[in-house]
Amino acid sequence: MLKIGFKKHTIVIILILLSLLALGGWLRYENIRGFNLVFDFDQIEDAFYTYKITVDHQLPIIGRAIYGDPRLHHGVLFFYYNVIPFFFSGGDLIASAYWNSFFNLLSAVILFFLSKSIFGKKLPALLTAILAAVSFEAIKFAGLLFNETTAFTTVPLFYFGLWSYFKNKKWGLVLSAIFLGLSIESSISFIYLIPITLIFWLIFKPKIPGLKLTILSLIAFTLSVSTMILTEIKLNFSGVKTILTLSANSPEARFTYPERLNFFIHDFGKQFSLNLYPQRLDLGLLFAVTVILLSVYPLIQRKTIKEEKRGIYFLLLYLFSPLVTLILGYHQKPWFLIGLPGAIALITGYALYRLKKLILILPVLLLIVWGNTNLILARSHKNYELFDNVYDSTTDLNSQLQVIDFTYQQSNGEPFAINAVTYPLYYNGMWAYLYNWYGKNHFGYVPGWLGGDQLHPYDLLPKATNKEKYFYLLISETGRIPEVFKNKGRTWAQDHGKLIEQKTIGGFTVQKFMLTNQEKLD
Repeated sequence: MLKIGFKKHTIVIILILLSLLALGGWLRYENIRGFNLVFDFDQIEDAFYTYKITVDHQLPIIGRAIYGDPRLHHGVLFFYYNVIPFFFSGGDLIASAYWNSFFNLLSAVILFFLSKSIFGKKLPALLTAILAAVSFEAIKFAGLLFNETTAFTTVPLFYFGLWSYFKNKKWGLVLSAIFLGLSIESSISFIYLIPITLIFWLIFKPKIPGLKLTILSLIAFTLSVSTMILTEIKLNFSGVKTILTLSANSPEARFTYPERLNFFIHDFGKQFSLNLYPQRLDLGLLFAVTVILLSVYPLIQRKTIKEEKRGIYFLLLYLFSPLVTLILGYHQKPWFLIGLPGAIALITGYALYRLKKLILILPVLLLIVWGNTNLILARSHKNYELFDNVYDSTTDLNSQLQVIDFTYQQSNGEPFAINAVTYPLYYNGMWAYLYNWYGKNHFGYVPGWLGGDQLHPYDLLPKATNKEKYFYLLISETGRIPEVFKNKGRTWAQDHGKLIEQKTIGGFTVQKFMLTNQEKLD
């Protein structure tokens, strides 16, 4: 086995980890530089929940409804998690992205210690940390501001707690209980970690905890998931009922089991590509099979010690844990398998370690680092393209802010008004938030709003006075809005003003009008 002499040189390990964090931090900065963020309906809603906490001093208990289903809700973890950057920056989305990136990168350190605890060796731990730090998928999610992103930290800590308890560290059970709850708070889909805990208990047979530790762990779990429990009580357990009937009523449950397995295998391979070599998504399954075979080969070797075999089984449990969700259906969003990047880093780090010789390890590692780094640097200002067509150019924050800059520059410091045709229709969350944060901070005032009345807190823009010289119609050209509604917006604007200029910015058409029909606005 490879010996690199780190035992007496802990300082070297620390310096390497700091260098990795510097590289990972730089890549995450490059990914979000120039307002390269996605700002769509989910992100808007989450930002306004944090606004309510910070500005209105309202403490939400019920999280955002999942895809508009009022019976099923995410937790509220992300709203409170985002309070600190929101408070100190006045709602600056870039500050929130830096905050999110920090915890995303912290997962590399967590995975380092988890790998070291599993195998008792520094080299696989360092390889794991490198893979986590440069992971294309981790970096793209670092700049995505919504609840699921916290799972990059909470899920590895859940598994770290399980393994630590197996290694006779009592605090591990409490740690696991806390981050089991917080993982479920980040996304209700992580409820699958509960049966995984039971499977872990059956396979590894850890020591039965005493009464005091059991009660403490149950309290820790209950507190960490308390808002979701309160939500269920308040909503008459509608979420529980929905989950129990999901296999019969959910669109995702209509897939047959072979179809679900086929989707999973496809996305499972894609996960390996996104974390190891994202330029070749078509090779994902090959990467997965290669890594898994290298990792399980020691299981058939007589010289492999029992502790190492247990570590391999634990990695496999982590890696294949999402399979239990196929009982209920299959969710085809790119964040469905957001719990896997940590497992992929761990098992790939161990697989590289199994190559034994630096002459084999280094070229593969350098190729992985280059592949991830190159794609991050090559795709600046196109973050919305990284999410499998879930988003389009109208969700690109950089384009949205260019629209705002254009309206101010064209108005030359004079008051102006806006109306918008955006997704969802008749909802002004996006422009209200962006003008209130970015527009006010950069130009000192906000425009008036010519659209329909908005409920608080989406009413951050004052009603137009009808005395503004200019108004702008902001049309989102997303395919999610039927063309008939865009035409209605254009007709409305033409009835109230004279078109002076039209410009296309990103996915938006911006029309500048001189107000000519004030009476119709009164």
